[in-house]
Amino acid sequence: MTLRQPIVSLMGHVDHGKTTLLDRIAGSARASREAGGITQHIGALEVPLAVLLKICQGLLRADQFTVPGLLFIDTPGHRSFVTMRRRGGALADLAVVVVDVGEGVMPQTREVLQILRHEKTPFVVAANKIDAVPGVKNLSPRPPLPTALAALPAEARKLLDERLYALSEGLYAQGFSAERYDRVSDYTRNVAMVPVSAKTGAGVPDLLAMMVGLSQRFLEKELELGERPGEATILERAEERGLGAVANIIVYQGKLATGDSVVVTGRDGPFATKIRGIYRPEALRPGRGTPSRRMASLPQVQAAAGVKISAPGIENALPGGLLKVVPDASRLQAVREELEAETHPIAAVSENGVWLKADTLGGLEALAFECQEAQLPVKGAEVGSVGKREVLLAGAVKDRKLRAILAFNVAVLPEAQEAVRSADVKILQGEVMYRILEDYQAWRADREAREEEDRRRTTTHPAKLEVLPGFVFRHSKPAIVGIKVMAGTLRPPCRLMDREGNDVGLLKGLQEEGKPVKEASEGKEVAASVDGAVVGRSFAEGDQLWVVLTEEGVRQLKAASLTPSEQGVLDEVLARHRARQPFWGT
Repeated sequence: MTLRQPIVSLMGHVDHGKTTLLDRIAGSARASREAGGITQHIGALEVPLAVLLKICQGLLRADQFTVPGLLFIDTPGHRSFVTMRRRGGALADLAVVVVDVGEGVMPQTREVLQILRHEKTPFVVAANKIDAVPGVKNLSPRPPLPTALAALPAEARKLLDERLYALSEGLYAQGFSAERYDRVSDYTRNVAMVPVSAKTGAGVPDLLAMMVGLSQRFLEKELELGERPGEATILERAEERGLGAVANIIVYQGKLATGDSVVVTGRDGPFATKIRGIYRPEALRPGRGTPSRRMASLPQVQAAAGVKISAPGIENALPGGLLKVVPDASRLQAVREELEAETHPIAAVSENGVWLKADTLGGLEALAFECQEAQLPVKGAEVGSVGKREVLLAGAVKDRKLRAILAFNVAVLPEAQEAVRSADVKILQGEVMYRILEDYQAWRADREAREEEDRRRTTTHPAKLEVLPGFVFRHSKPAIVGIKVMAGTLRPPCRLMDREGNDVGLLKGLQEEGKPVKEASEGKEVAASVDGAVVGRSFAEGDQLWVVLTEEGVRQLKAASLTPSEQGVLDEVLARHRARQPFWGT
């Protein structure tokens, strides 16, 4: 069975070296001087097996492999795993998680690992920037890497091992067992870490050899070409001089040919069209360091490859959507329905939930998954900019803490910004998914705190106080006495009662050092003004008094967040009332 090239995605935290590593792979391929060189496709870097054998001399043998090469996803401005999908999962077959060996697992690394776990995608960790480890700077880039590492000074080997061990601990904390690649005995149980320097090229041949070996061993079934209709993922729409509107796509299954009838995911739903032309840059020749800008026209293309296509209506293609060949006219409606199902990444929506917006279907799906992991309900999810309509819909959500729009890598239109002012809606916008979720959680916590504060101002809370002996400033009309708050927080106005439950008067105000205060917390000593009370008749010095709570007020407090001392006072009040009425406050 003929195999296609596995699609490999480079992922990792910002500034950990993804771009530098891809540039190093491209540079190594160009320098291999293999006839035909490599092809730098649209959104992808294709490295044929013949080129890989040259780069990985001594590590790979041609007779061991039927994988035709590797196709690295190279999409500036896109998050390859997050935004690019195929039917049934992530576009990439394999992933390389690039981690700075000095910094270890960072927030974006954790996000990447979570996505990989969700997609069940095999991956290798490129422990990058080993050249920054003292004593490793001049490590030979020639394979095999273990031989070069063994030649390092003992102190340098020790330092590198310490950093790799720290990295493996960080990966273990995320649920992955990891070991240096040449020490792994079972690749189904352990993640392989390959020490590399994207800057010097050390370890890069070993990394490439690992990718080829894993593809051949574990992905043979997934890479079989067969006779299935062609399918592709749409990266983006573009304008190409001399061609007009085109779509940049990755073909991940079967073949596409000029003249094929296809169904494409569009902004307003799937639409049928016919491929007018297939194009890609000319192949790079040995020794040439700059990708060709000349477009070669192709009669057909086979997975896996990155190309441009032109077709009527292609300007309406939806980034992150799909393209599928229609084998015959009788299948047109079925293919439309298949793609329609793929445009709804969220199966379960909630009447009370946040709104999601993203630049691509894949981005929307990944954002929905993150919300699911965070147990955050979703009311709606759409591709495109945030407009007035979404703001009004979000503003209609009953729970004020869910009146939010999470906007991943999309613009907020002026009309939406204007509507936000009156709709009581928060828009959380960003290009890093985990930060949007963090920003939402921070906003939600702030809103909950403010709502709790508002509720406390309008709901009488349990509190207990003592009338301080020797601090009676006025006996009546109103009585003014010194008090100490024994438990809870005292907020006037509220009525007070004695130990027997008798009403003794209305607490009108509090003063501290001669100045009015709105409240007094546990332990505070203040002057209190009690209207309708007479000291010596209503209560005496040294007496303990409680805030009066109604039955309805007690029911409301059951859903409130009470402090331990407030709960203690509430329990006292309930016990006193229920001694006479067993079901009081239920």
